[in-house]
Amino acid sequence: MIKKKRNKRDEFLTLIPPGAKKVLDVGCGDGSLGVKLKEKGIEVIGIEKDNQLYLQAKKKFNEVFCMDAEDVKLPYPQGYFDCILCADILEHLRDPFSTLIKLSYYLGYNGAIIASIPNVRYYKIIIRLVCGGTWDYVDSGILDRGHIRFFTLINIKELFADSGYKIKEIKRNIVAAWGFKMMNFLFLNKLRGFLTYQYYIKAIKIEGSYINYNSKQRKIYRF
Repeated sequence: MIKKKRNKRDEFLTLIPPGAKKVLDVGCGDGSLGVKLKEKGIEVIGIEKDNQLYLQAKKKFNEVFCMDAEDVKLPYPQGYFDCILCADILEHLRDPFSTLIKLSYYLGYNGAIIASIPNVRYYKIIIRLVCGGTWDYVDSGILDRGHIRFFTLINIKELFADSGYKIKEIKRNIVAAWGFKMMNFLFLNKLRGFLTYQYYIKAIKIEGSYINYNSKQRKIYRF
């Protein structure tokens, strides 16, 4: 019997808090990710600025808004959502810091924000940069032409902490050739930061906390 390979997207969705009933999918694309939740009876609301993708997602979700995630303003009360998904979207934003703060208004007190973020420390990127001297943008992947921001795990932790969130869980999407995985094993897992293609983050917001941004102390703005 052939064992079915687990879909990485499914692993990402396992971070959603049990019992979540209302989910906001930020940058939902055509709705192919969130529709899996909709099929389970979860209310899924989407945000997508691309008009063609918006029209596709609208057929799958309870409601979809065609807007830029950085200008999010939804007709829902404070704390309405149990979970907010940011799947491969934060790296596309000019100011992911401010966007996370705005989204926190709509996140319930016991809710969680789930994000997948590519790792620019990935070994293939480093090899190309060091050995080939190239930083070539492509149609998809870590050096997607649409990426504005680039993150390592340290930067990801700083982003969430400075936005008023506490990271509760981190998962790694390890994508590497067999030889590199063996090297990581021999080095007692010390190379995993280079073999991680993207990180899956689960975080909760910290009510009333302070943030440090551009060397200035500011209290998180609550609408």
